[in-house]
Amino acid sequence: MSSSDIFDVLNIQQPKSSSPPSTSTTPGASRLPKPQMTGMQRELYNLLGDNSPSLTVQKGSKFKDKLNALSKPSPWTLAEFETASSVKLRHWVKGSKELIEEQPQPRTFDKFNTKLSIPTFSQEEYEDFMGDEKEQVALKEWTFDEIDNLFNSCRKYDLRWFVIYDRYESSKQRSLEDLKELFYLVCERYFIKQEPENPLLPSLKFSKGRELERKNYLARLLSRTAAEIAEEEALIIESKKYEMAAKKTLSEREAILRLLDSPNSEKPVVQYLSSQGLTQLYNSLLVDKSRKRKHDANAPENPWMKQQHHFAQQRQQMQQAQDGKKEAAANLATQANKKTKKQRQEMQNAMKRKADSEYAEHLLQNFTPEERSLLGVQAHGEKLTPGVFLRSSKLPVFKPAVQNKVNAMLQELGLPSRPAMLTAAIVQKQEDLLKRVMTLLDIKKQLDKHEAEKSATNEIS
Repeated sequence: MSSSDIFDVLNIQQPKSSSPPSTSTTPGASRLPKPQMTGMQRELYNLLGDNSPSLTVQKGSKFKDKLNALSKPSPWTLAEFETASSVKLRHWVKGSKELIEEQPQPRTFDKFNTKLSIPTFSQEEYEDFMGDEKEQVALKEWTFDEIDNLFNSCRKYDLRWFVIYDRYESSKQRSLEDLKELFYLVCERYFIKQEPENPLLPSLKFSKGRELERKNYLARLLSRTAAEIAEEEALIIESKKYEMAAKKTLSEREAILRLLDSPNSEKPVVQYLSSQGLTQLYNSLLVDKSRKRKHDANAPENPWMKQQHHFAQQRQQMQQAQDGKKEAAANLATQANKKTKKQRQEMQNAMKRKADSEYAEHLLQNFTPEERSLLGVQAHGEKLTPGVFLRSSKLPVFKPAVQNKVNAMLQELGLPSRPAMLTAAIVQKQEDLLKRVMTLLDIKKQLDKHEAEKSATNEIS
């Protein structure tokens, strides 16, 4: 946009300049008369200038182009197709008369006109495959003509039982369940005789008693009055209310028990999933227990806290009983100055672990060994590493040379070097076995040493 355009938009007279006109424009273009514009059109034209529009408008025809088809159109023939013998129908078929035969063509939708494969048999065949079944109560009152009529109706109406029951004609009054029972019984005996491996045999079992019971139950269900339906709906609503109240009570009880002896924290529990996080949570719980809290006289007694208090009293009594032993051991330790500080610390830790083990055994004295093994409860006398660990990591590990000898001995015994199912009992048995193997290896080593010394003495003498 030039300065003259800006002056025109702002309606300001352009100052006359003494500079000569620019020679960039051609004399032919300057001589062309400019179209006279007024109002908004003039302002838009001054803004746009002599530039060409950004979009080119192409004039198109309102009609489609003429179809230039080079291929010859395919012929169609009005041909007759197969229907009932009493009527003749035709339809258009793609192809010439020479390609289509004069005989009626099969209809396209005949493939969808499927029918059930219901067995057909004569009276001799019926007597052959039924055999002694004709003596049953369900077949005593049926003649072969009635059975044949029933199978024809089933074949005609595609096992639509209500239509069959409505169209079936017999001298005796037959119920719908009687018709079904007879049909499935005869079909089952027919397929057992003709096709014993037919996969439809399990589906041919029909129980008349169950069918009548189902219909009676459905009739009772549909014959309920409006008052009975309303009463049933009210009972369902009440049962849902009781279930919701029970769930609410359980959730409130869990929340109360959670708040009784645990710190109130809104932080995520992801940080407590590791062993270090569990140790930190345990220390925070200990610190929270050591704080002095105001005693509420109206607060209900917590049975869990009462049991913990009882266990603490028992542990204190046992601790007092062990104090005398500890003092005696301490006196012996002070008298024996040969032991180092590290040894004294290890002895104190061992005595503490022993006291804890005795306390654990005292808590588990009411459990039988079978109950302990079933519940997986164990009292450990040794110090356990914090965090989660595998039982297989606690199996003893030997030096490579000794490990090869152990593996060789286990191979002689027909045992694997590592059990497949590492339960607590199997790990304990594996540890005992490895200890005995190591004892045998030590004995064999000493025996070989003595035999070598004996042989050397004999050679010298």
